[in-house]
Amino acid sequence: MLSGGNVGVQVLPKVSIMHKCPGFQWKEMHLSRTPMFSKLKITCASHQSINVSVSRDEREEIRPLVKMCGITSARDAAMAAEAGANFIGMILWPNSKRSISLSVAKEISKVAREYGAEPVGVFVDDDAETILRASDEAELGYVQLHGNGSRDAFPNIVKENRIIYVLHANEDGELLNSISDEECSQVDWILVDSAKGGSGKGFNWSRFKVPSIKSKQGWLLAGGIKPENAFEALSTLRPMGIDVSSGICGPDGLQKDKLRISSFINAVSSVRY
Repeated sequence: MLSGGNVGVQVLPKVSIMHKCPGFQWKEMHLSRTPMFSKLKITCASHQSINVSVSRDEREEIRPLVKMCGITSARDAAMAAEAGANFIGMILWPNSKRSISLSVAKEISKVAREYGAEPVGVFVDDDAETILRASDEAELGYVQLHGNGSRDAFPNIVKENRIIYVLHANEDGELLNSISDEECSQVDWILVDSAKGGSGKGFNWSRFKVPSIKSKQGWLLAGGIKPENAFEALSTLRPMGIDVSSGICGPDGLQKDKLRISSFINAVSSVRY
C-alpha cells in the first residue's frame, strides 16, 4: 500500500456534508483539502459539542495530479499550466532534443509559478555541482533525477532541493533499479518511467506491481502516456499523478499542441479515486 496519504492528489471543488438527526443540530462545514480525516462539529440542544471524524470516502472526490514535461518555451508553459498542469517539466540534459538553456528554464519557472504550477528540472547523469547550480539559476521547484550519475548525487542534492526520483521499468513492467527506504523517505516523489525516459514508449501496466513507496508525497506514472491511454493507465495503477511529454506534442515533436493538452486534461479529469 502506498504511503503518503492523499497529499499528492488534486481535490475537486469543495463539497459540504449535511446530516439530519433528531435532537442534534448539524453545522454545515466545508471539509479540509488535505487531512485523511476531516471533522464535523455537532451541537446538541444542551450546546455541548462533539467531534466526528469523516473518512475520505464521505468527503470529496479527487483526481490525479498532472505533470507536463519536455516544455521548451514560456508560451507552452503558460498553455500547459493554464489548462491544469500541476508540474511543468523542463529537460536540462544537453543530449535531449527538448533540452533548453538555463535562461529559458528560468523564464519557464517564472511563468509556471504565475499560473500556480511547480517548475521541475530534469537531469540525466549530472553531478551534484551541475544540478545545484542549474537549480539555483533556473529557480526550480523540483529536480528530477534520471541515470546513475544524478541519482548518486542524491545525498548532496536533497539537502537543498525537493526531489523527484526516477525508477525505470522494462516492457514487462519489472523495475530495473531501486531506492532504499531511508532515501525514499527523503524524496518528495517517486516517478516510475519506462526503461528509456522521454522515448514515448510505455511498459505493461497490467503486469506492473506497485512497490511499497514511502516517499513524502507518493508516486507518479510516466512512459508512453497520451490522451488516448491516460484513463486506462490511471484506472489500472491508480498513481497519485501522471506525467506526459511526447503525448501532447505537435507534429514537430517539440512544441506542445493545445488540443492534445486539452484532451489529456479531460481524460485525467474523468478519473475519480
